Amino acid sequence: MTRRRTAKTASPPPAESFNPPYPPSWFDRFTDWVDRLPGPAWGFYLLLAVAVILEISVVQWLAGAYPPWTFNGQHVFIAVNLPYFLGLMHYLDRAAGSAIASFRPLLSLPKAGARSSVKDRSTFDTIAYQLTTLPRRQALLATLGGVVFTAAALLGDPAAGSNADFLAGTAGTPLSTASVLIVFIPVNVLLPLILYHTVHQLVQVSRIYTTHARINIYQLQSLYALSLPGAYTALGVIAFVYGLWAITDPANPSNAIQIGISLVFVAIAVTTFAWPLWGAHRRLVQEKEARLADASSRFEGATRELHRRMDSGRLLHMDDLNKAVATLEIEQNALRRIPTWPWQPGALRAVVAALLLPVAVWAIQTLLGRFLGA
Repeated sequence: MTRRRTAKTASPPPAESFNPPYPPSWFDRFTDWVDRLPGPAWGFYLLLAVAVILEISVVQWLAGAYPPWTFNGQHVFIAVNLPYFLGLMHYLDRAAGSAIASFRPLLSLPKAGARSSVKDRSTFDTIAYQLTTLPRRQALLATLGGVVFTAAALLGDPAAGSNADFLAGTAGTPLSTASVLIVFIPVNVLLPLILYHTVHQLVQVSRIYTTHARINIYQLQSLYALSLPGAYTALGVIAFVYGLWAITDPANPSNAIQIGISLVFVAIAVTTFAWPLWGAHRRLVQEKEARLADASSRFEGATRELHRRMDSGRLLHMDDLNKAVATLEIEQNALRRIPTWPWQPGALRAVVAALLLPVAVWAIQTLLGRFLGA
């Protein structure tokens, strides 16, 4: 993965230095540091995942919680969440940067003349920066909210103590407990930041669609570009929910928090895919209705002329008029088939399939259970 700050756009460097609208957050400074490391960024997150898994597992092996070289699924899930969340937000920023570069031809940037090129680049750089960079103050507040959330989760039920569900399977010693908490706490602190990152990025996508995009109903391919960050966010959230469901027993009352978090994230997954595109959808509907109204008006005029000539008995050039009526009818039918949601069909199928997969698995298991039980 190349450096994100230099790879956000493919435009030549502006003549004047870019002045960002706000300072970057701690998370953006962290991803900049990751991008400066040797090798791809995914390699860093993979190594981090291995290190955290081993950190928990080795302590549990030494404490006798489970045999050496075996792994506890819940502990692995807790360990993987830390690099997964960090890597997911990093990847979403990269995807958003690529998407806005592909979307650039549809942006309504100032075009006052040759001297506006620097201003155009500055406007685009600002849009790209806001899409891929969190404001420092808001990100810090979200992180502090995560600290409060984590403290409430750990201290809210003192009776749970060392019997907390996320500590199941540990040896129960202070060191074995600390080996899990040292990962569990940062993961929970990150949750509000992930929510804020999602909302911030998708608000920017919605603003770009409604404020800066030039809508052409016959040129939708470039318009699809900004639908991808929302799709990737939804798929990333769904993957986390699947992992949470895999280790959560819904019949256990102590797992109420985990179940509640998973349901919130499912709602987020659906919302993040459709909500940012709502503004573009409305503009596409308006554009489509305007073109249909124009085509219908022309079709009405052509058919009136056709009827007038037939009634008067003047049938010269009727072939040309018939072709015009047929062409206008074809145009209307083509306009009616143009979609007004700016997402790739493949992305829609992927999100729907990911959402319905657990329902399908549950239905199959239920049917097989009844059939085999009978």
